[in-house]
Amino acid sequence: MEHSIIVTNAGAMTRSDRATTARQHPGIYWVSTMYIVLTSFAAGVSAILRAPALFAELLRLGYPSHFIVLLGSWEVLGAAALCAPRRPLLKEWAYAGMFINFSGAIVAHASAADGAGWYLAPVLSISALIASWWLRPPSRRVTER
Repeated sequence: MEHSIIVTNAGAMTRSDRATTARQHPGIYWVSTMYIVLTSFAAGVSAILRAPALFAELLRLGYPSHFIVLLGSWEVLGAAALCAPRRPLLKEWAYAGMFINFSGAIVAHASAADGAGWYLAPVLSISALIASWWLRPPSRRVTER
């Protein structure tokens, strides 16, 4: 009797495995996505309008005032991109930009020697962003050609 051994990489998930995972957890996808959309939209509008509390904090962290407004504009556009139907490539760019933004916030707080409590919001945002990206439905993914 002949036995065949199949070796697999247990840590890797194929695209279809991730699509199955997304179908199993649509609630987590939507909660994490809406968290990102709402917080990014609110922060973006606050930055564009130069809300005193946010603006002063970002200036303290070393952001130039013109960059704060630009960053706010991109946050609003990124939130809109995640909500827009179809356009998976646009969503990929929005996810990438938001990841850079949130990781930049962590670096800015580290550079300002802020305490551990300051890291909570950007780490939570990155976690929700990764969950949203990982669990997004197949219709919101870029397909391979």
